[in-house]
Amino acid sequence: MLCELSTANRALLVSVPALGAHRLLAQTRNLVVALIFSTQEKTRQSSLEDSVRSIAKLRSARGDRGDPGLGRDDTAYIVMPGWLNRLRLLTGMVRSNRPGRTLPALSTSIAAAAAVGTFGVFYSSMWTLADSLHPARLLLIGLLVIAALTFWLIFRNRLWTKRRDAVYAWQGGLNNTTTVIMVGTSVALMFLVLFAFLFALGLVVVDDGQLGSELMHSVSFFNYPRLAWLAACLGTLAGALGSNFDSDDEIRRATYSKRESERRDTDDEAEA
Repeated sequence: MLCELSTANRALLVSVPALGAHRLLAQTRNLVVALIFSTQEKTRQSSLEDSVRSIAKLRSARGDRGDPGLGRDDTAYIVMPGWLNRLRLLTGMVRSNRPGRTLPALSTSIAAAAAVGTFGVFYSSMWTLADSLHPARLLLIGLLVIAALTFWLIFRNRLWTKRRDAVYAWQGGLNNTTTVIMVGTSVALMFLVLFAFLFALGLVVVDDGQLGSELMHSVSFFNYPRLAWLAACLGTLAGALGSNFDSDDEIRRATYSKRESERRDTDDEAEA
């Protein structure tokens, strides 16, 4: 649903995520102005239909497809169907969640991962292993570690929307996709912060002569990022997999599935 308005109550509601992530301020302003003008009409039902259809036509001029409709008690609404508009809604949901905002809530995980990763920098067997692995395999290991921690945090904090909990058939998939992107971005940023720390630590602590004697060949600058990358993978997997978000409030503010679950619990308590 893009928007909903009632001339009787002189109230309007706009779903900001449904507008997407591009030119959000301008789109919101134009839509709200059009809706406000529609509530100023003197003739309710006929003018309401005309105003809603005009707004839908305005959206279709941009290549969107809007279905106007009338609900109960002269409440009008515009629904934007189709996979393209659902993709726009997904980008809007991700933007409103502000990916990376939960990174401070992973401070305990970062500390645990840094402790284990530091051990990997000092461990000579890690030097040999990092040197022997192909860069493509190192990249694959990093992606698998990020994916493992992402899904661990999602399922441990019950952020996954089950099919029976979704109001619409497509809602669960949309919420889950947004959650995976949001948590995955936070974990990826955590991994990069850890990699930068271990890379700087390796440059300071590990002497290139000692590293060369252990590897039994001449070393270059690129040996250090490979070592830091593998140590970051070890630290993320072994040090952070058993940890969790520091604050449940951050999760509540940043994920739709958590907020939706709490809204349902509140409604159940109110009905009881």
